[in-house]
Amino acid sequence: MTKRTVLVSVVLGAVIALSAPLNAADDRQTKGDSIEAMKQSVVYLKTAFYGYEQLQPWKHKALTENHGYACAVGEYQVLTTAWNVADLALVKALRYGQNEFVGAKIKLVDYGSNLCLIELDPNAMAEPLKPLVFSEDYPKGAEVDFYWLSSDNRLYNGRGYLDRVRLEQTNISYEKRLHYVVANTSRRTGIGQVYCVGSKPIGIACWSNDNKEAGLVPGELINRFLSAAAKPDYKGFGAVGFVTSELLDPVMRAFLKMPPTVKNGVYVSDVYNLGTGCDVLKQADVILAIDGSTLNSHGRFEHAKYEWLDYQHLITNKTVGEKVLFELWRDGKKIEVRAEVKNFKASQMLVPFHEYDRQPEYIITGGFILQKLTRRYLARWGDGWTGKVSPHLYHYYRDLAYKPTAERSNIVILSYVLPANINLGYKDLGQLVVKKFNGMTIRSVADVLEARKLNPDSKYDVIEFEMDNPLVVIPRAQLPAADAFISRNYGVTKLQNVNP
Repeated sequence: MTKRTVLVSVVLGAVIALSAPLNAADDRQTKGDSIEAMKQSVVYLKTAFYGYEQLQPWKHKALTENHGYACAVGEYQVLTTAWNVADLALVKALRYGQNEFVGAKIKLVDYGSNLCLIELDPNAMAEPLKPLVFSEDYPKGAEVDFYWLSSDNRLYNGRGYLDRVRLEQTNISYEKRLHYVVANTSRRTGIGQVYCVGSKPIGIACWSNDNKEAGLVPGELINRFLSAAAKPDYKGFGAVGFVTSELLDPVMRAFLKMPPTVKNGVYVSDVYNLGTGCDVLKQADVILAIDGSTLNSHGRFEHAKYEWLDYQHLITNKTVGEKVLFELWRDGKKIEVRAEVKNFKASQMLVPFHEYDRQPEYIITGGFILQKLTRRYLARWGDGWTGKVSPHLYHYYRDLAYKPTAERSNIVILSYVLPANINLGYKDLGQLVVKKFNGMTIRSVADVLEARKLNPDSKYDVIEFEMDNPLVVIPRAQLPAADAFISRNYGVTKLQNVNP
């Protein structure tokens, strides 16, 4: 969750257009009323973002322009998706009715929920926005309308049908969250556009595809986010701290000493070191129910409003600090255990899923680029990156990403070598996991700074790697000149970055 001051410019106009003609007179009146009401509630966002080069972590990426949409949730607050503000450098908002720039700040970003709250400067507003109140109804099959303000200051709308709900990973984080899915949309949706059933807003768009579908962050999650954001300390929502697999095989059930009469339950195949349940669940537990909701052998439960949902919703829909009750089958008997709902930041992961708004951590010494392993670094290899990166690195991401320990909070790798006289013979090394530096076990990039101070009487720095890879020996006497040469010839503006 980040707070950051940005500049928001708000420009107003007065032209309204519809994407499709309206036929019946009463329909025209209803749509006209809804469009009129939306004039002071939707804004167009023009954004610019930069990020950092993963293979040259001292370099910013070129500034890139983008756009998105937002809607008013307060007289001087607008809501959009976190996707629209990741790695943000600048945001401007086009609003209906006022021709001036308005200063603002990002009040809160929750990447797990994919929501962002932007606060406008009330002293620069000619008049307040009209806040929307999101409905938590789920009228499956209902016709929906979506609204947006274009870059040329025209108000448009489109149509679709509320088709289904599903739990899915957000497009910006590792979290799985409840999404509404709208089908047969009249045109492709822009991120952040507001969706309504009649005059009631039900969610904002967080994805769309070429199959005329759009995903919505539903009003249920939006309202919980806004309620939590109004409190002094935003805690966020639960994250799951374990992995499950289907429990369909009767032989496996017999092995677990489950009687034939117990047909429900899902198998716990792994337990993380982070998240809800990590401190009370064990591998080989069978979760029979969560908070009284029975789980079938696929890990789904029957929801009063949404019908069948994956069990993760019973955790991710809770606020951090609440309690959750697990009914388990363990060691041949039923038991109950209670856990506190927890979440975690991506930076706490052994291999972070993302590090938005932060420069990558690295240290360059003698041309050897030592940096923290992250998913964004691995994804730098493009489509099919899982088969292109070192299998050893992929193992850390796939199997251990959610299992940091006190002995190892991050994975530090030798990414590659910038050729110089000091590293002759080593230039082809890369994608190696650092085990020790000057005899000190490396748990994080910050440890390298401490390890460089060790053995002050030695003439060399020595780096050891996992998997029986060769040692790297760096002559200390040559380091000052070599680092100056590398900075000058490779455009390295800063030889290290270690985030607090």
